[in-house]
Amino acid sequence: MLPGDTFQTPSAAAKPKGPIIKHSFKPIEIFLSSPSSPISSTTHTPSESNHPRQQEEDQNPKSPGQSSSSSSLAAFVIAHNEHLVTHILLRLPPISLLRFQSVSKQWQSIISNPTFRRLHSRGRPTTTASCFPPGVLLFPLELPRVFGFIAFRQEEVNSMANIVSHLNTFLYGPRNISCLHSCNGLLAIVFNFDNREEFAVYNPTTRESKLVPMIETPHNYKDLNIVFDPEKSDHYKLVCIWVGSSKQWVHRFSVYSSENGVWRNTEETATDDLCYDKGMLWNGDLHWISPWNYSACFDVSNERLRPLRYTIRTPEFEEHGGDWYFGESGGHLFYIRPNEPYGTLLDFFELELERDCLRWNIKYHVDLTPLTTLYPQMIKEEYDPTFDEACAFHIIGFLVDDKEKKTTLVISLADKIISCDFNNLTLMELADVEVDTKRDVYSWYLAFPHVETLACL
Repeated sequence: MLPGDTFQTPSAAAKPKGPIIKHSFKPIEIFLSSPSSPISSTTHTPSESNHPRQQEEDQNPKSPGQSSSSSSLAAFVIAHNEHLVTHILLRLPPISLLRFQSVSKQWQSIISNPTFRRLHSRGRPTTTASCFPPGVLLFPLELPRVFGFIAFRQEEVNSMANIVSHLNTFLYGPRNISCLHSCNGLLAIVFNFDNREEFAVYNPTTRESKLVPMIETPHNYKDLNIVFDPEKSDHYKLVCIWVGSSKQWVHRFSVYSSENGVWRNTEETATDDLCYDKGMLWNGDLHWISPWNYSACFDVSNERLRPLRYTIRTPEFEEHGGDWYFGESGGHLFYIRPNEPYGTLLDFFELELERDCLRWNIKYHVDLTPLTTLYPQMIKEEYDPTFDEACAFHIIGFLVDDKEKKTTLVISLADKIISCDFNNLTLMELADVEVDTKRDVYSWYLAFPHVETLACL
């Protein structure tokens, strides 16, 4: 709950209900191409082990009393060494640590300490090459605006369900959400209530929230982006883009730092037609892109727009189709667009730095046509090519893990969420979605990657 709010938790019957998402994690028993030959393995029983330590333990077994005494002594030593306990706890995930606060007063004191939380946030991977998020938060445009979620792993379903439940309770009420943005586990929210606005930052993992001072602007049109990179700083920044002139569409940029709690108006201006509400943090900069080849890059550290020679140059595309996905994963920034009218042939572009210039290079060509045999609902039976698209699916995630050499595409259909593993060329149905209207098909624009963090606000 926001500080100063008189927000009351509504009864369960009064809360609005959104689409019902039932996770299934059902593998599809087909391969998109010939599977590789199985790898043979040999199973060893303990008695067959040739390991010297195992042979020694078999020849000199310890008595139950001896083993119990050694374990008790080790547990006593660890429990009374706060330095050692701290180092062990730093290796555990945030959700586990929140539960372990009830183990003892010592653990509660360690885990709740802001210094420990900052150290833990720094050590958690965010934009590294091996960090699949637990899942994505789904926020529909249609009323009632109730968060859902898709977990990418079965073991994450329960924890994400709890997080989303509390998030919906926090958001429920007379306030309307006009802007929402996320970055590495923190949410930035713009509330509208009785013709006034409120800025808030919310940590879904710890359920902590903080009101941010408002910035005075001549118009109500504002886009709010949050920048949080714990590997570089313990503090977060908010970048507010607002319209500074009613006669000319001029965007102005203001930056708030949680370190000093102050807004600073920059001298930067932009006159393009970009929507600045879904910026992506990559390489220390905020990036925005549109289907019309407009793009922008904001240097967060120096609080300025990149000069023209650094500005993202999007490739030339055919007139059909718009931007289907724009997101960061594993330290890579990707932009996906269709390469033909039906939308089943996709081009994957990656932003790369070449000779001090940012450039979009084609990384993959992906043909999703084979999927339409299994899921004919991916193509509309009737549509007007002048105003409509033939495809009836959206991409809500493109996940890259360089360390594990794993690449996964997450696709949203009207009634299912599926994932395609590019490496073993297999499919999995992550969830069934019960909806009342096809408008509830989620797109990347409504999917916010969830990252667990103990970051302080």
